[in-house]
Amino acid sequence: MASTVIDQPAPALVPRDTLAAIAEGLARSFARSDIARAGDEGRRYVRLLQTPAYEAWLTAWSPAADLDLHDHGGSQGAFHVVGGHLLESYSDLERPRPLQTHRLGAGQTSRLTATTVHRVWNPGPAEALSVHVYSPPLTSMTFFDDSPDRFLAPLRTERVQGSPEAGVPA
Repeated sequence: MASTVIDQPAPALVPRDTLAAIAEGLARSFARSDIARAGDEGRRYVRLLQTPAYEAWLTAWSPAADLDLHDHGGSQGAFHVVGGHLLESYSDLERPRPLQTHRLGAGQTSRLTATTVHRVWNPGPAEALSVHVYSPPLTSMTFFDDSPDRFLAPLRTERVQGSPEAGVPA
């Protein structure tokens, strides 16, 4: 008897407001002992959950930790600051404009379209914690030049941890 393969449709993108609500809920549900273990001395991260439609990460940012200007490989998302402060500079690949920067403190959330590019860093002096949720789950991140003469020119693309080649989430 031959088996039948049923193609599963790709999961629909989870709306950004829903991703923000997931990030905020997860931020209330973890203990300090769950703080991320992977990464370097600047940023440590751990995947909190993964579904076919979205995934969530917890990131610990040491003072002065910085993740250069990047996209999320076509995924949209949201991140919620659990503790400390983060700075975010952002633009958009479809509607490029000079980087705008804003400060996010504990309890604040940023929503990202599939074409958002941003740089996130911890200005210090204390560690910062954030929960990041992406839909669909991340597969790659492209890093971009932020100098005025090459603004948004791609520099490199990295595969994200859990993809065929390991990379760095944020």
